[in-house]
Amino acid sequence: MVNRKIRRSQSEYYNSFIEQLEFLKNAADLYDKGNRSAIKMATPSLRTLFYKQRYGDILINLIPEINKDQFLTTCQFSDKTIVFGGSVINAFVNGKYIYLPLCYDDEANEAHFISFEHWWKGRILVSPDTSFTREDLVRFVANKDGGTHVDPELEETYYNLKNNLYSMQISYPNMPNIPFEELHLALLRQLVYEALASFKRMNFIKTCDSGKNCYNARNNIFPLQITQMTISEGKNAIPNIYY
Repeated sequence: MVNRKIRRSQSEYYNSFIEQLEFLKNAADLYDKGNRSAIKMATPSLRTLFYKQRYGDILINLIPEINKDQFLTTCQFSDKTIVFGGSVINAFVNGKYIYLPLCYDDEANEAHFISFEHWWKGRILVSPDTSFTREDLVRFVANKDGGTHVDPELEETYYNLKNNLYSMQISYPNMPNIPFEELHLALLRQLVYEALASFKRMNFIKTCDSGKNCYNARNNIFPLQITQMTISEGKNAIPNIYY
């Protein structure tokens, strides 16, 4: 018996697309309830929607109604930036210094819309020796760190991100410095917010909850909130939207 392949209809593509958006919302909701590592569950959907692999097309290319010039970015830094800490905020939740996504703070969460290609390839974290794009983060988490597969080895740059090399640290007298943790998870939650907010603007979904009143935000007692931390060369350090 020959197992024939039957091509999907356009309506089936659309239903699969909406299904992936529901998966993103579910992962974000779990993160916002305090199960922060559950945001990794968003990476298979992000990969399906956006990540070009060897075979087949990304899902957004199969939905003609998607506007490729309406993807939301919350990253702002100048052209000569040396360090950009990401669209995240500092937090102290249940005795742990962590990062949380910038979408929790309406006042700081400024957004601009750019093309999909610039959004997907745009940098979301910059250090003197490396940087990360949205594509990088999804690839690392999905393919290497439990999104869909756990590799026995991690690439050094992602290993350093996960182990706080690019994180700020708290200093107390006569104590070792304490790094803020979970930067990779906060960046991923922010990415999910940007994706959902983009599709809300395109009228594919009705609401996009930023999580500003969620468990993580309510329990954050860190007194100093630092957002969009940037160090730049030269006299002009005025933030620009990264393209």
